[in-house]
Amino acid sequence: MTGALPSAFITLGGAGSGKSTVSKQLSRMTGAVYLDKDTMSGALVQAALEALGHDPTDRESNPTYVERIMPLEYRTLFAVAADNLALGHSVVLDAPFVAYLDDPAFLSRSTVAAGWPATNVHVVHVRASAEIVRARLQERGLDRDRAKLADWDAYWARFGARACTWDGAHHATIRNVDAEQAAADLERFVIQTSA
Repeated sequence: MTGALPSAFITLGGAGSGKSTVSKQLSRMTGAVYLDKDTMSGALVQAALEALGHDPTDRESNPTYVERIMPLEYRTLFAVAADNLALGHSVVLDAPFVAYLDDPAFLSRSTVAAGWPATNVHVVHVRASAEIVRARLQERGLDRDRAKLADWDAYWARFGARACTWDGAHHATIRNVDAEQAAADLERFVIQTSA
């Protein structure tokens, strides 16, 4: 029995952009399996950083995390996605991907390394303004956001408005300034991808 290719919806954006909310809505709308990087590996990352004597709340400026641990998180995410895609299940990958946006070959290299089958790949970049993101991070009050908020201007300049340069996918932007705008953008996106 043959059917349509499964789809991979890769939602990306910085902390507080609203990508997890958009990812979950996208999963509900399409029936795609929801895969969250933090759920899959967050506790292991925290334990690894603590075991190595590092502050688990400061990741972006920690070379051990960026060079040794973070690549393993993403490798695991792509591998679990590959397992689902091989079974014919579409997937939504929920992760920031911010450190990899400037590498045009990152997506193709990662999918090949994970052994993805033929798949329709859509990159969904979730965007919000600096003011909205900062307010969301302050409101949610997570330990992992403390370092970002402590040096907000430097964090936003480095990670806030980066564009995704990946080859090998369809790209879309969801403007997450409020729930109504994000829902409208997402509905248009889902209609376009299912046409």
